[in-house]
Amino acid sequence: MRVALLSDIHDHTTHLLLALHAAQEQGCTHMLFMGDMAAMSTFRTLRVEWHHPIDLVFGNNEYEIGAFRKAAAQWSDTTLHCESADIVLDGRRVFFTHFPWSAGKAAECGLYDAVFFGHTHVPEQRTIGRTLLANPGEVYGRQGVPSIGIYDTVTNTVSIINI
Repeated sequence: MRVALLSDIHDHTTHLLLALHAAQEQGCTHMLFMGDMAAMSTFRTLRVEWHHPIDLVFGNNEYEIGAFRKAAAQWSDTTLHCESADIVLDGRRVFFTHFPWSAGKAAECGLYDAVFFGHTHVPEQRTIGRTLLANPGEVYGRQGVPSIGIYDTVTNTVSIINI
């Protein structure tokens, strides 16, 4: 299974559409979103344009939390986990959050195959013990080239794709 990893959109819908197109081209059938979408209008755009399941967490820049919760509850293929999530995808135990300090602690505990985070806007990946720890970078593009991650559950690897 190929999973799109997105973070830090900050309402840049033009880059969001490019990110979704890149994820589709890469054959992704699921998305993990690591926070900082910002406004509800961006969430609506994401749901209209992405036709696969989404698991998402809040970052520190979601302005309409009540509206996000209400909308997520209406879409059967959308799961809002609040600040972090512990899920199984294609047999892989995955933890994801917006915050690097929470992600680092989760990776260090050794319970997960992969741990993902956002917040820093900088793509990175490394292995801690047997756990893959990765940040897909930012859709927004504030730090430079916007990017997404593609997580391959078969190989437990991430590819960073510039958009």
